[in-house]
Amino acid sequence: MTDALALEVAESRKPSLLSGKTELSALLNWLAGWVMMPLLPFLPVTLMGGPPRFFDIAVTGLVGLFARRFPFWVQLPVFAITMTYLVLSFIGRMFNMHISLVMEVAPLVLDLNPANSKEYIVGAVMLLLTCGAAVWLLRQGNNFKTSASALVAVLTVITLTAGDFVISREARGAYSRLAPADAPFDSASSQTNLLALADGKTNIMVVVVEAMGQPRDAALQARFNKIWQRPELAAKYEISHGDTQFYGSTTSGEMRELCERWGDYGELKTPQPNCLPAILAKRGYRTSSYHAYHSAFFERERWYPLIGIQNMTFYDEMMARGLHYCPSVFSGPCDSDVPSLIARDFAKNKGPQFAYWLTLNSHLPIVENDALKTKHCHSLGAKLDADFPMICRLFSIWDNTANSLAKVVSKPDFPPTDILIVGDHMPPFTHQASRLEFDNQKVPWILLKYKGADKADTPR
Repeated sequence: MTDALALEVAESRKPSLLSGKTELSALLNWLAGWVMMPLLPFLPVTLMGGPPRFFDIAVTGLVGLFARRFPFWVQLPVFAITMTYLVLSFIGRMFNMHISLVMEVAPLVLDLNPANSKEYIVGAVMLLLTCGAAVWLLRQGNNFKTSASALVAVLTVITLTAGDFVISREARGAYSRLAPADAPFDSASSQTNLLALADGKTNIMVVVVEAMGQPRDAALQARFNKIWQRPELAAKYEISHGDTQFYGSTTSGEMRELCERWGDYGELKTPQPNCLPAILAKRGYRTSSYHAYHSAFFERERWYPLIGIQNMTFYDEMMARGLHYCPSVFSGPCDSDVPSLIARDFAKNKGPQFAYWLTLNSHLPIVENDALKTKHCHSLGAKLDADFPMICRLFSIWDNTANSLAKVVSKPDFPPTDILIVGDHMPPFTHQASRLEFDNQKVPWILLKYKGADKADTPR
């Protein structure tokens, strides 16, 4: 009996693999908690060819090596801060945004509807599960002591870092495209000499289309051309097209086309007399903007007036004026209703007018629903539709936008207007094969130059 009791006590004192009481279990706990768990939420996107994460993997490993020496109550907040950085860094790379810009809009995330996207739901569930598992692992003890364990830890981090570097090398130029200090400036508005068209005899309209990238594939390019080169437009407008350099996210694209500069809205603290709307306002144009999302997002309600926009129409105003609702991750009034709204405003106001329209519905990820006309998508042909379902939905949105715009601006009673349509940035797909179907440096533009004989008679 005594021997059996002694054996039971001895067995109870043997270290368990997950107890954190032995060198091996400490090392395994550390590898699981500080290396594998921070990788797992991003692993599906990485395997699809998502943004490079080798720097983040190395940083997380170094933080974990340092933090393991401390008790759980110290490691936990360090882990939470590290995971927050990893998420912000990932979002920044996906959407070509500096991490500081991601942090600025983070408080507005409650305006989003991520539950409309299966991709976002899966990502959120994986993040919560892995963080929960990591917290449990951090409690088990992970402070390995020997140099052999340290060598294994370092080699594991180096191997994973190198692996990510290799996997992501093909699409590396498509992520985190921020303008270098010496980048020569280029824009669609400068290439088309848009200001020269603003002689007071026609209205001016600029349409920045969310995520409208330049296709690389010949079949996609042909389908893209068909979207914008419509017979009803050719009858009323001279149609020309080209492409321009892009850097950054949507607001960088707005700055590029409206203010002829690389940069972002955070730099704008005072009125900007050299921006396109301000110049046109000085020439007597009534300047207006249209965007179907909330005015506080990216502080547009603050900086739009600084660049010369006098009248702003956002989510609330559009809904109040009877536009239909399109549910998505970025839910809001349907882009297909906006051209008619602009036409009504043109009709009720006198003199030359400038309208700036930033579209919304093509913001990725694009969900499948009837309101967006993206359900059972078949816009590219059977093979491309099957191989690239998200590209199919994106083209469907562009087609709907172009169709609604063409219907309105081709009408005889739509006033003489020169219209520039341009993309803000390439579509930020998580799927590398989809992302590589688009130029990672250029976005397309289309100019509809009014050619009616009544142009000269348009009142100033």
